[in-house]
Amino acid sequence: MNLVQSIKESCFYRLCAAIAAWCSAQWEKSWIIDRFSSQKSGLAQAEGSIFHKIFLAIHHGLAWLFGKLHLTKLLQGSAFCIPALWCGLAVALTPVLPTMASLALVLVSFASLVLVFGRERERKLVHFPANKFIYIFVFIFLYATVTSVTPKGSLFVGLITAAFTLFAIAVMNAFTKWSHVRALCALMVLAGVAVSLYGFWQYLHPQNYTSVWTDTDLFTTFSFRVYATFANPNVLGEYFLLILPLAAALVLTSRTWGGRIFWLGCGGVMMLCLLLTYSRGCYLGILFAVALFLVLLDRRFILLGIVGLALLPVVMPASIMERFLSIGDLTDTSSSYRLLIYLGTLGMLKDYWFSGIGPGMEAFNQVYPAYAYHAVSAPHSHNLFLQLTSDTGIFGMGIFCLVIFSFYRTCFTALRGERDFETRVFIITGISAVSGFMVQSMTDYTFYNYRVMLLFWAVLALGLLFTRCKELKGANNG
Repeated sequence: MNLVQSIKESCFYRLCAAIAAWCSAQWEKSWIIDRFSSQKSGLAQAEGSIFHKIFLAIHHGLAWLFGKLHLTKLLQGSAFCIPALWCGLAVALTPVLPTMASLALVLVSFASLVLVFGRERERKLVHFPANKFIYIFVFIFLYATVTSVTPKGSLFVGLITAAFTLFAIAVMNAFTKWSHVRALCALMVLAGVAVSLYGFWQYLHPQNYTSVWTDTDLFTTFSFRVYATFANPNVLGEYFLLILPLAAALVLTSRTWGGRIFWLGCGGVMMLCLLLTYSRGCYLGILFAVALFLVLLDRRFILLGIVGLALLPVVMPASIMERFLSIGDLTDTSSSYRLLIYLGTLGMLKDYWFSGIGPGMEAFNQVYPAYAYHAVSAPHSHNLFLQLTSDTGIFGMGIFCLVIFSFYRTCFTALRGERDFETRVFIITGISAVSGFMVQSMTDYTFYNYRVMLLFWAVLALGLLFTRCKELKGANNG
């Protein structure tokens, strides 16, 4: 009898499994869970909304214009009428492209969708309950830009945030076949491997790169943090929080052992590079994402997780454990720096909580210094939720929270009744990626890097598309 079988047949294991199963059953039967995961599609309500009516008017106008100009035949077979191609390029290449090149691909993706809707009169806009909150969030962000303490200084940030947020809607509508969705996930993981390899090169040649993110007086076991193509190790870690769960999904749903081993290797490469960022917030984020992924996949992994946490100090290198255990240590300049910024931002929000000050560094630096503790300067608040409140006021932050809530509700509702293994794995992947990112967002302004912000909205859109896996597979076979 092997060790695993012995453990499974032990009284302690059976007792823990029985307790976990009972707790799980009570939780699933609870009123809270029933209300949360009994979401209706809301399609009829959506079709009567102002957003849908505006879209129908634009769609019919485009179709009429295309008909009059005979553009339908002219564009037949054109690559510009394949929005999945352009959205896929935007998502897959963003980690290695400059921000403005990513923006160009996003705009081409929008244009491609316009051409498709103009050519196809019967094509419908993909609906998810989160869509309306995304539109409202964009509207509030643009309004905050116009009413900013420095409208000119906020203009670029406001416009690029609006474009990258609306890219979620583009992704939802661009991908109509499951094979294309899987291909995009694979490309994103392969891009993550390429970024990781560059990170390893930096780690092996630290003398050629910037190293200003480490408190060398406090940390003696390492002196360099990799940042690859993202100019900051925390930003690189945030990127991996979004991509790593996709590698896990590809491992679990590959049909061959060769595929499983390949994708497992890709995930291992990215995980190692994430560890070399020494980003404590990202360490917490990936731990939370992994724990959530495993528990949603099979609740018996709770026991494995407890054992894994106990073994972490044994298997992890001393430099990583030193960094992880320093969380909350105010003698670390990074921790004390963040705490002072949080206090200063909260002081500022006492006066600007309702309307905010407008998006962007210029607006923040125009108002924040008057509230800064010990004259600590900062480009942003180092917390996504504080920063959104600072940028747009309480309404903008509230609507963003509704986007996330609606995302979770749609995903968990789909997961609750889903029996297909592949579909379940990918839904769990979307939930885990967004959740890990949200954990890191409590310790950093994760939208500060525009490319990471773009990837967040793309992954959120993919998470929603995963809930329509069966529908997309049907289109695949059509």
